[in-house]
Amino acid sequence: MAISRPFLLALLGAVLLGATFFAVQGARDNTSDDAAPAAQSAPAQQAPAKQAESAQSPEQVLQAALNPSQIDSTAFDAEFTATGGGDQVRAEVSGQFQTGAANDVPEFAIDAQVSAEGQRFEGGFASVGDKAYFTQGDNGWEVPEQVWTPVVQAVQSGNVQPQDQLTLGVDPMKWVKDAKADGTDTIDGVETNHVSASIDAGLIAKDLAGVARQNGAAVPSAREVGRIVRTAEFDAWVGSDDNVLRRLTASVVLAPPGEQRAEMTFEVNLTGVNEPQEIEAPSNVRAGMPDGTFGVLAQGLVTGLTGAGGGDPVSLAALTSPNPQRAARAVRDGNKVVILFENPRGLDDRAMGRVMRELDRRSQALVLTDHVDAVDRYGKMVEDLGVNQTPSVVLIDRRGEARLIEGYVDTDTLAQAVADAR
Repeated sequence: MAISRPFLLALLGAVLLGATFFAVQGARDNTSDDAAPAAQSAPAQQAPAKQAESAQSPEQVLQAALNPSQIDSTAFDAEFTATGGGDQVRAEVSGQFQTGAANDVPEFAIDAQVSAEGQRFEGGFASVGDKAYFTQGDNGWEVPEQVWTPVVQAVQSGNVQPQDQLTLGVDPMKWVKDAKADGTDTIDGVETNHVSASIDAGLIAKDLAGVARQNGAAVPSAREVGRIVRTAEFDAWVGSDDNVLRRLTASVVLAPPGEQRAEMTFEVNLTGVNEPQEIEAPSNVRAGMPDGTFGVLAQGLVTGLTGAGGGDPVSLAALTSPNPQRAARAVRDGNKVVILFENPRGLDDRAMGRVMRELDRRSQALVLTDHVDAVDRYGKMVEDLGVNQTPSVVLIDRRGEARLIEGYVDTDTLAQAVADAR
């Protein structure tokens, strides 16, 4: 089970993005009668009338376990492992979560680590309401307001409906079979009802296939899943008094034909449920955005969050580039500026990158390269040119007048154009 670096990065991103979406979409909708913060409402929620254990069936206890709307605040830790062929992949997630008043963006802090075959990746995400941060240890980088503000506005307007996002139009209770009561246990000082059950992996595949088709994706068929999955079981511990989940574990044994047996396990523990949580911004907020592997992950999270806010995917590099400010200073100082707006994936764009590097060596002009998504950040310098394709070069002369050169152009031609500019 060789694990690639991109796979680990994708797994870390999926863990963080899933946890972030769960937290953002956990905001109460605007029909809630209780607008008080969780820290203030906790005492009332911790003292419902006690129900006799025999009053609830195992299925009812599981129904409560699968209802996250009862949780207004909690600390949590979770672990996912996949083992097979002597190798192991592990993902660990921990953090805190707390809702506020109706339609407020919840506050949360999430940290995730993924490790396998001696490789380890770590990253996190935090929201303190109107601001959000990528985090790594004590360091943080503020999410650009162009990304986070639409998310805040969507939650405040009630356009983010958590029940729609979390259920995906399916009923997880249909996947459960052979539920049984396994007595009581005390977890985090709370008496809980312990229930175990099997999971019908074929039904999960069937339901998710419908969701996937609606989004242009594909998942294995129920028959294919049935051939691979040997057992799939889970246990849940739900508060006897408040019917709120405290622990959930699951295990899946896979035995693909002709391949080695593999096992996946998952465990999540909740502590301090519906009690106040201390969630703060990172202590060391750095300028710009994280680089390297975590920077790639941050871009993926930005794309997902932009979609959550109802907008189009946005390039993180474009939102955080210092080049618009550098260009504005050069124009004020009466210097020539040459800007390449590119799509890094385009062949002509990559060729133009080499042209720009050569031009930088041959010219006294300020030579810049930016993602085409950054065009709007240059404001009046380029707004009348209609930059709408890549590669495009904007040449600004000493008087601040700009001209547009579209498509590929060789170094000599571009250098001459710069020399001829006033």
